[in-house]
Amino acid sequence: MSLLIGLDGSRIAKEKYTGTEHYSHIIFEHIFRVAPNHRYIIYAPKPSSKPLNTGNAQVEWKIIPFPRLWTQFRLSAEMLKDKNKLDVLFIPSHTIPLAHPNNTVVTVHDLGFKYYPEYYGKLETAYQNFGLKMATKNAKRIIAISEATKKDILKFSNFDSRKIDVIHHGVDQELFRPSEISEKPSRKISSNIPYIYTVGRLEAKKNTPELIKAFRILAERYNAPHKLVLAGKPGAHGYDQVQKALDELPPPLRKRVIMPGYVSNEENAEWLRFATCFAFVSGFEGFGMPILEAMGSGTPVVSSDKSSLPEVVGDAGLLVNHTRAEAIADGIRKILTDKKFSATLINKGRLRAKTFTWESAARKTIATLEQAAK
Repeated sequence: MSLLIGLDGSRIAKEKYTGTEHYSHIIFEHIFRVAPNHRYIIYAPKPSSKPLNTGNAQVEWKIIPFPRLWTQFRLSAEMLKDKNKLDVLFIPSHTIPLAHPNNTVVTVHDLGFKYYPEYYGKLETAYQNFGLKMATKNAKRIIAISEATKKDILKFSNFDSRKIDVIHHGVDQELFRPSEISEKPSRKISSNIPYIYTVGRLEAKKNTPELIKAFRILAERYNAPHKLVLAGKPGAHGYDQVQKALDELPPPLRKRVIMPGYVSNEENAEWLRFATCFAFVSGFEGFGMPILEAMGSGTPVVSSDKSSLPEVVGDAGLLVNHTRAEAIADGIRKILTDKKFSATLINKGRLRAKTFTWESAARKTIATLEQAAK
């Protein structure tokens, strides 16, 4: 049976990719790879900003520009024309258009706005609530990226639990790999070794201020020589608190905080390969993709013990109380000083990362789309 599957390509059209953009791009490529028997229409405001490998699949693009509120106005208008010919529509990031086929599947990544409304603002919180309501009232099936996200959907809606499929992300094993013995880091990285690394939006919601405080404890109390590399752009959810934590550092320590800004997937992979430790201490995540990328790169992980992160980490990383800089510092210090423990985490992490594949995620996603099309 060959289906005609509509794909919301708005995320892959964005210039800079973060979590949901990376997910949309890579799940599309792997869907095309594992299910070339189906036909696909990608609806997008402009072409993908990164090359999209469609393989042998039959893929049609519908480029439909619109300045603002593209999903609710422009995509909805297109759905009024196409919804009866599509067997199923796949929305890879939260928000279903007002007009849509009965057979619509949406991926819900996280419900952080329900737990941290103070970081979202009234307008964004309202839109996020609207997106959740649209998903739970109109989707034929929902993909949750973790058991934690599934529990939150059920907590904040009456959606049928039998129609929620938990499909974990994968990790690009070729890109996120350990460094070779003969491999030399680029100059920007070699000049900062040794370093503790994190990646993501720099904001209070991601707990960046506590990580900066933990870095100060490591440097001042334990004389750790490491730099702290904060990769990512300033976030909208509490960057002022990040700046405050940076401003409170003594000048010599402030110089040891490296902020390369937004990093591409390839740049992120190199930073990860040569890091002494990867610290991911966010208080809320739908999945925590960077943890798997660090594990695949052969870098030991210190992670928050909240939301979906223990689900991803398993026994292959060190879980800490993200609300206490002391606890974060203690966790990082154990990795920096206990070589045997660090080596154990590296080995366990590499094995765990191999169990999360995009091929598996794509096959499960296709199964969900086929189920919804019935």
